[in-house]
Amino acid sequence: MAIVASVVLWIIIFVAVILGFLLTTFSIYLVYIHRKYNHIPGPKRDSFFAGNLPLIRREREKGKLVFQLAEELHRIYGPVVLMWSFCYPFIFVSDLNLARKCLLSLNLPKNPQVYQKLGFPFGHRLAGTGLVTVMDHGAWQKRRSLLNPAFHRRYLMNLMSEFNSSCDSLLSKLDELADGKTVVDMAEEFSRVTLDVIGKVAFNVDFEVIRDANSPFPVALSEGLKGVQESFYRPLWLRNRIMSLFQGIRFAKHGNILRDYGKKVIQERQEAIALGEDTPSDILDHILRVAQADPTLTLEYLIDEFVTFFLAGQETTSNQLSFTLHEILRHPDVEDRIVQEIGNVLGARQFVEYNDLGNLQYLGQTLKEGLRLHPPVTGTSRVTTKLEELGGYQIPSGTPVGVSWFTLHRSPEVWHEPHNFDPDRFSPDSKSSSNGVRSAYFPFSVGPRTCIGQTFAQFEARVLMARLLQEFELTLLPGQNEIQHEARLTLRPKGGVLCTLKRRGENHFSK
Repeated sequence: MAIVASVVLWIIIFVAVILGFLLTTFSIYLVYIHRKYNHIPGPKRDSFFAGNLPLIRREREKGKLVFQLAEELHRIYGPVVLMWSFCYPFIFVSDLNLARKCLLSLNLPKNPQVYQKLGFPFGHRLAGTGLVTVMDHGAWQKRRSLLNPAFHRRYLMNLMSEFNSSCDSLLSKLDELADGKTVVDMAEEFSRVTLDVIGKVAFNVDFEVIRDANSPFPVALSEGLKGVQESFYRPLWLRNRIMSLFQGIRFAKHGNILRDYGKKVIQERQEAIALGEDTPSDILDHILRVAQADPTLTLEYLIDEFVTFFLAGQETTSNQLSFTLHEILRHPDVEDRIVQEIGNVLGARQFVEYNDLGNLQYLGQTLKEGLRLHPPVTGTSRVTTKLEELGGYQIPSGTPVGVSWFTLHRSPEVWHEPHNFDPDRFSPDSKSSSNGVRSAYFPFSVGPRTCIGQTFAQFEARVLMARLLQEFELTLLPGQNEIQHEARLTLRPKGGVLCTLKRRGENHFSK
């Protein structure tokens, strides 16, 4: 027994020595890393090991999101702010010139730690290596050049019937609810109609989501986005690995619904093309005909792009419409001007034609202002590949750099009264328009990797908002006067946009 006890004691001592050695080594490493970044301003670390995570958690409990915290920290520490997540440093830049330097002159690559989780949350393939998440710049450049024609204005202008068709379905549903009493969550309705638009315009499929509350596709899409968000907060400690495993299994179920449906749609279209059948001239048709001549564009890649279009396109436009409608209803003078403009441009005609889009000038300004104050994608994460100078500070290679549209869009150095909702700042005659729009307004990013679908999104937003406000008067429920933000990968209105509706008087639109 004495021998066994002695052996056990020596094993305990050995393990303790090893653990002590590892802890000491890790502590020395942290001291080294911390000293590398000590010259960069930022909030004091709450913990030697946890960094600023306790601060972030405290602010989240108060309802403050990370980018809102970053906006506050920039006012205290200046345009370059350092923060720590455990032993990982990351910086935020808020200065316009620094943002443009990161995205244009330096063209810093996307941060793989972030975009890998977008493509493969919990290790399960979702968007995979689609256009948004592909890391290899050469592969991205090739794919972007192949896809550009399908998103060009000349192509999209021929799809106005599809945009209007989705509007018809939404307005027909809302007409049944327009009794001035029934509560309608317009954020939910926008979510469904934008999904319908992408299905019809891009892939010629009808998900039947506008009326079918039990359609699995919206749930799968929402849970997919939720899974991506959760993957960013996946615990590091061993005791929480089981929780992460169950999260991954639940996520994979919903991700597979999206990918399996995409595979079915793609293969059916490929068969039709192979048989020489007439197929719709939509975005999918363009992609597949390009893929025929390029064997590197595999089925898995095509499914990646299918999922990417829905994740990147549906959620962002839905949230833009939700935030903008909320602002319109809080500002009756803005609503009156939009309604008057719609009457002048469309009269009693309901179908929105391509030439009408440019004439809906004030509506366009209002949608831009909604994007400025409430960008659905709040920023981007890039990474330095070598020692770089930003704002007078030497930034080591491999440092994640966050550029926040949310902060830049509210910068008092660029925008007059930046927290006010003022569509006139985007008027062609506005001084803030000539300054701000060109320099500090980029809700779709800026530089080589700007969003390929921005023209598509703005066509869609103008058609949907014009037809909605032409048909209905909407009233926010009491308690909806203040906009609260919620982050689930994208920025969305917390609690939705709860309204009652009634039909708008026909006299508004008589010529």
